[in-house]
Amino acid sequence: MSGSNLTGFYQYPGRAAREVAQLTLHDAAVTLHVDAGTQAWPLAELTVSDALGDIPLSLTFADGGRFVPADDTLFRQWYFRHRRPGLIHRLEQHKRGVLAMLFGSVLAGVFYVWCLLPLLSNLIAQQLPVSIEQQLGRYSATYLESQGLTQSKLSATRQQQLQTLFREVIPEDMRDRPGLRLRIMHFPMGANAFMLPDGTLILSDQLVQLAKSDDALAAVMLHETGHYRYRHSMQMVVRSSLISITMMWVMGDVSGVGDTLLQSAVLLNEMRFSRSMESEADEFALEEMQRQGRSLTAMLQIFTALGEDGKEESKWALPDWLSTHPAMEERLEAIRNAAQ
Repeated sequence: MSGSNLTGFYQYPGRAAREVAQLTLHDAAVTLHVDAGTQAWPLAELTVSDALGDIPLSLTFADGGRFVPADDTLFRQWYFRHRRPGLIHRLEQHKRGVLAMLFGSVLAGVFYVWCLLPLLSNLIAQQLPVSIEQQLGRYSATYLESQGLTQSKLSATRQQQLQTLFREVIPEDMRDRPGLRLRIMHFPMGANAFMLPDGTLILSDQLVQLAKSDDALAAVMLHETGHYRYRHSMQMVVRSSLISITMMWVMGDVSGVGDTLLQSAVLLNEMRFSRSMESEADEFALEEMQRQGRSLTAMLQIFTALGEDGKEESKWALPDWLSTHPAMEERLEAIRNAAQ
């Protein structure tokens, strides 16, 4: 097959445009014919794409130029005479190999998402400096204000009472943490509360009105403080970044890693903590409520009210097995058991 000519398309290094070109196949070498001239390349200096099904092979030259032959069958016959096909191509020739690769890929994906990703997220999040938390917190607060969150409409006296309550419920070993503070705001979306990465607890006017007692509000404050104690927000940011970077690596596009890291600082009202994180925050709140001698009946009241409020806001909900949050009834049952 030496001396055979192939027509195809050539793309110059660093340019998107391509032109019609010819490639002459020799023994362990090729000659490229383009408008700019003719150049010979030994096979050792060529990079040929992996053979995946019927996807045409492409050649990348040492200078970065790229050639895609129009007659892929002819090029494959010549190429496989000089180089052994890759493992993936050989596996594709056998159904069992395809099934084995598919099964292995699924297992690897499940292991990465359910085992390796949470572990890496936790390890990395614990090592991140406080300055990153503070920067993400400021960014999140600015975004929330742009989405319609405004200053609290509660009286100054009531707001001061809530600030005092917040200082009282914070565990002693956390009171020296920088940035831990309460911010009361009016939400357009109703009763809600969440902790920003920098330790700012956002509490809505509507949630305050929904609570029947200060102990109920203390339960919410402690739950969100549990998220901050275990750095759940940072874990979610790291996890989102790792997933994005992994997808770009799989797709072969790593040029936007920096932008992706910034975009992965997803705001907390758009993030959903995992079941384990929610359960961990619940357990922290339960232990602190009991240690401080606060009413678990009040905790049960506010969680029940929040569950009912959530049902009214959304007529369609994910089934429990698909939701990242533990089922509300599951959480309420845990509180009832603790109270007994």
